Amino acid sequence: MMRLIDHWFTRAECARIFPFIGFILLLALQPWLVELFTALGVAAQASYLCRCLLALWLLFYFKTDYRELSDKPAGTQIGVALLAGVLVFVLWIAPYPGWLGGSETQNAAAMPMQTSADWFWLGCRWAGSAFVVPVIEELFWRSYLMRRLDANDFMTVSPAAVTTYAILLSSVLFAVEHQLWFAGLLAGLVYSWLYRHFQVLWVAIIAHVTTNALLGAWVVFGDHWQYW
Repeated sequence: MMRLIDHWFTRAECARIFPFIGFILLLALQPWLVELFTALGVAAQASYLCRCLLALWLLFYFKTDYRELSDKPAGTQIGVALLAGVLVFVLWIAPYPGWLGGSETQNAAAMPMQTSADWFWLGCRWAGSAFVVPVIEELFWRSYLMRRLDANDFMTVSPAAVTTYAILLSSVLFAVEHQLWFAGLLAGLVYSWLYRHFQVLWVAIIAHVTTNALLGAWVVFGDHWQYW
């Protein structure tokens, strides 16, 4: 299996693809995981924790391969990232008509908030969305795919040299991943611009973290569970 993987992907590609794909794979298997956990007497929310733990393990496994994460953002860049994250959050909760995906987010069950166990699983859901998802998505969508669209050897592509074509196509594909596809498209464009402009992936990650953290708080304390 590893020989087959090595034949199709370089280690640099694996490091940026596998954490994201692993997360998505367990999402696809969620109905079976929930059934398994229920049979074992474990809360169904454990399936989300499993996704995050798999992603974290893969990030740790490939930790020496993330050269782009060695570039730390300056103070002004962090400020811009925070503002961009707030902007994307506002765009995400804006009311959209059905043809922009708005009608797809209406039916969602609220997570229970009765016991300490309920709050534990809720905390896992928020933390995973706010801190794990932004890292694996920015490594995949911006660091890997956006640059890969411009060159097979994506590691040689400077973020500043990424073409408009790569930004647009990667943002469209990023949008397809989300129910609110129009909001996802706008978010993808913002995060892509941040990476190209500042050439520091942490700027896009911090913006993404800000968006998801605010969205999680909006979901829980505003009772807007359709976003989860």
